[in-house]
Amino acid sequence: MSLKSRIVGTAKRQVKQTLRPVLQRAMAPARTAVPASHWGLEHRPGQGLCLEGVPLKDLVARHGSPLHVVHLAALRRNAERFLAVPPGRAGGCEVYYSYKTNPVPGVLSYLHGLGVGAEVISAYEMWLALKLGVAPERIVYNGPVKSEASVREAISRGIQLLAANHAEELAVFSRLAAEVGRRPRVAVRVSTNSGWSAQFGTPIAGGAALRAYQQACASKHLDVVGLHAHRGETIRTEGDLTGFVESVLAFTDTLHQELGLDLEVLDLGGSLCTPTVEHIAERDWRLNLTFFRDVPAPDPAASLSIERYVALVVEMVESHYARQGRKRPRIFLEPGRAMTGDTQLLLGRVHALKAAEDRAYAVLDAGINHAECVRNEYHQLFHVDRPDAPAEQVYTVVGPICTPGDTLYHAKRLPELSVGDTLAIMDAGAYFVPFATSFSYPQPAILALDGGKEQLLRRAETFDDQVALDAPAAATATASKPEAA
Repeated sequence: MSLKSRIVGTAKRQVKQTLRPVLQRAMAPARTAVPASHWGLEHRPGQGLCLEGVPLKDLVARHGSPLHVVHLAALRRNAERFLAVPPGRAGGCEVYYSYKTNPVPGVLSYLHGLGVGAEVISAYEMWLALKLGVAPERIVYNGPVKSEASVREAISRGIQLLAANHAEELAVFSRLAAEVGRRPRVAVRVSTNSGWSAQFGTPIAGGAALRAYQQACASKHLDVVGLHAHRGETIRTEGDLTGFVESVLAFTDTLHQELGLDLEVLDLGGSLCTPTVEHIAERDWRLNLTFFRDVPAPDPAASLSIERYVALVVEMVESHYARQGRKRPRIFLEPGRAMTGDTQLLLGRVHALKAAEDRAYAVLDAGINHAECVRNEYHQLFHVDRPDAPAEQVYTVVGPICTPGDTLYHAKRLPELSVGDTLAIMDAGAYFVPFATSFSYPQPAILALDGGKEQLLRRAETFDDQVALDAPAAATATASKPEAA
């Protein structure tokens, strides 16, 4: 490196160090943390953070680190809120949990026991739902890639709803239905002007969705009973929700007017937010990275609650159909992150501390291999052992993988850490498990806590598990190679 480059680099570092405290004071976010009590955690002197009276650090001591902890009481609370009939309404919504969000059989079985159905997007997920004992009439099959074998089984079993992601799937549905000799209950996924489109759904704008329904209704082998719409982009406010639902309801009028189709099922998908999780804006990310400005924490009270979400959906659908003089359809919801996001946390231990020029690095035994979502979402991080100590030290919190990309928090103020301390990453119940990899390290155990009692839902992965599917081809080839003459 040239002398000029070294001088410039030194000058940049000095400017950053000078500006950091100024900007931190001048641009301090209104909210930098959500209190532990929001998740039912309490601090007990000498025990640190506890859940239902159980010290989190003791769970790690007994079950190892990293460790997922599922709070079943929170899961039950969320399910009951989704299933509740809003005050003054004749009925509520039928709920089908998004398997892809947190496909832990123990979590899924618990939800099914509470009356929640299964929303699946793959042959594997449908197999899993059936294996867990979910009745076919409690299964909705979505997704852009459905194997013919799985579609055939869905038709044969008589599942509740088979949704065509795109019009091209309808011909496959019709052909397989004719072969099986059974008419499946079908919906077409449509996309509105807000939310995802591209490879998902058939757009209402331009008439493509209407043409798809014309094609579906023309097939004598399909029983067209529903409409499926999934916003995709997170629903955080009433405006996000109402704009989306209004577009869907307007299209149901088009179907009635153009095709005489009165839908039995209106499936409005999921996308409701986890109140304490939010995508980190580019500006906030850069200020945190460069000037150590705290990333703003979302305000749970400013987010649409489950109760209000359900009440609004039911109110809008019932009022719309009443005005049109038509029978209200069954309303399906497919919650994912809103159901399980805030019901699970990930515990990890500090393996090493490394001093740097302007910060300290805290190296955890959990990283992007277990918590990939943390890289672009706000997730509250707690010091489990000393949660009440002043959070004055800036740490860059990293994982165990040998890549600079394994950075969970670029600049996080925490109480002073020691090797062996336990940290808790909150809201780990949405996409942490399905996005996780066994990149150089085994997957952690998953533990449920209910009424202070512990139940192991999944044991920790072992080294043998990681190679269980591999054939020792090289060793076999070497052993069978004939000796040279």
